[in-house]
Amino acid sequence: MIRHNQLKLILLLSLFTIFSTILPIYTSAQFPDLGLSGDEPTEKLSANGYISLDKVQPGNEFKIAVVATIAEGWHVNANPTRDPLIPTEITFPEITNITFGEVVYPAGDTLNLESIGLASVYHDTITFGIPATLQNSTPIEQISLTLKLTYQACNDEQCLFPETLDIQIPIEVVGTNESVKNVNEDIFASIDFGNVDKKQGGIAGALSGGKYWLAFLFVFGAGIATSLTPCVYPLIPITVSIFGANESSGILRSFLLSLVYVFGIIVTYSILGVLVALVFSRTGAVFGQIIVNPYVIIPICVILFSLGLSMFGVFEIRLPTSIQNRLNTVGGTGFVGAFAMGTVAGVIAAPCTGPALAAVLAYIATTGSTVLGFWLMSTYALGMGILFICIGTFSGLISSLPRSGGWMYILENIFGIAIITVALYFLKDVYEPLKSFLQNSLPFFAFAGALVLIGLWLGKLKERFSGLSSKMRVRKSFGLLIAILGAFMIVGGLQEPVAGPHPTWVYDDEPAALETAKQENKLVMLDFYATWCAACNELDHKTFSDQAVVDKLKNYVTVKLDFSVKSDEALTEKYKILGLPVVIFMDANGKIYKRVEGFVNAEDMLKIINEVEAEAKSAIDGTL
Repeated sequence: MIRHNQLKLILLLSLFTIFSTILPIYTSAQFPDLGLSGDEPTEKLSANGYISLDKVQPGNEFKIAVVATIAEGWHVNANPTRDPLIPTEITFPEITNITFGEVVYPAGDTLNLESIGLASVYHDTITFGIPATLQNSTPIEQISLTLKLTYQACNDEQCLFPETLDIQIPIEVVGTNESVKNVNEDIFASIDFGNVDKKQGGIAGALSGGKYWLAFLFVFGAGIATSLTPCVYPLIPITVSIFGANESSGILRSFLLSLVYVFGIIVTYSILGVLVALVFSRTGAVFGQIIVNPYVIIPICVILFSLGLSMFGVFEIRLPTSIQNRLNTVGGTGFVGAFAMGTVAGVIAAPCTGPALAAVLAYIATTGSTVLGFWLMSTYALGMGILFICIGTFSGLISSLPRSGGWMYILENIFGIAIITVALYFLKDVYEPLKSFLQNSLPFFAFAGALVLIGLWLGKLKERFSGLSSKMRVRKSFGLLIAILGAFMIVGGLQEPVAGPHPTWVYDDEPAALETAKQENKLVMLDFYATWCAACNELDHKTFSDQAVVDKLKNYVTVKLDFSVKSDEALTEKYKILGLPVVIFMDANGKIYKRVEGFVNAEDMLKIINEVEAEAKSAIDGTL
């Protein structure tokens, strides 16, 4: 009996040993992906996050690296990848203290998959890079940053469901008095951040890369290019009137006067540039809004009206004799007047700074480097002033032209008409009746041209007011008045939209537009514009009036946001608006597909729209 029980116990122990050995092997072979094997990892990808500095100061730029390790025998889809594969993607949290740049995804390896053919994949260990900037307002504390890494793991036989992995990255924020140093240099050496700098544009790339000499060169070139844009044109008659319609002692004196005039532009521009970067960017304003502020534009218009009336001979602008004699000992009133008009010209040219200096203004605002910002703005103003140095230098030769027949009086009267027309052009943005009757049509321009011709005929251009009888003064006043009115109608009318096709705009209501886009399953186009922005008007006249562009935009909710007088602080911060124009293509959830800064013609806009639709089709699964 005992032997029988012992034999039975031995048999049961043997069977238990056999099953305990075979069952895990069988289970592992039959269910390799259910996590039932002790040797097979349940997660096919693990990741860690690193930053390039041991500590970060408010306003500093730094870099983030995510190192992902993929299990042996498995791969994840690269970014970008082909349809219908799901790309590996890093997304950022909504955090106000950090601004993230574009993710640097490594190049994938090409794999020939039986189901879809060639595809780009990641395997083994890969590293992603993200440029970032800590805002100036960030409190001194420890920040825990959480990035999300979405991926789909596959092997040679199957693909698992997509998963999202949270990556925790601690960031120690310290004051500017503490020292910081680079860390994890071996990790960041493998990331090509240079491609991101190229995508950011010349100025931004040079600044972020520490190539300040290149940034100054770009800014100087941008200033020269800006001087050739329409918003600078009003300054040309003012410049000519200052240097060309007065006595001059030659080219050398005109050249020196021009330098002083441009120095006035530089001083004003530099001060305004730093002010805009440090103050206006936090209050939601844009640089060009300076020119439509009544407290700024009305005094400027008074100065221009006074200068224009002086050109007509209504009165002479002279300093008191005692002051004039004292100034003559240091070079005369001409230099003082040239500098004063240069400071005014710097404000008038403010709308031209939009896209060209957005990167510089952003750099100043985020780093607080006012010294560098001051000199960058000075360089930009100097580039813009090259045109005026040339005009001012050689405008002095006008005084040497023959004076018979009232030649100089004709020039002075024409300059006076041009200057007062400029004053009305800027005044229209703060006095609505001046703008309400303007049109962009041939009959309107024909009528305006007739007014100019009649006004010039009645205006007695060969005479000044001081030498006319009372009756002739009335005639001259009436003639000059209708000539100025006609000139203003032409200049102002050119800035109005052309009659014809145009998108169906939703005006100044971004939340309603996004809600409409969700309901109608459409994409959104935001157009940030202002009446003082020449490139914005050009977009309306040449691009958004093109029938092909209008037809394409029927699939979008098109929103026009007016920043002429005052900008929405929340929108300015949300979309990082530092200059105009800005056109943003996005979906109803706020994902931005394309950001356009500056003028784009109809042909290029169509290409951009096609790129947006292709990207949106992949990202939102065929919304369009």
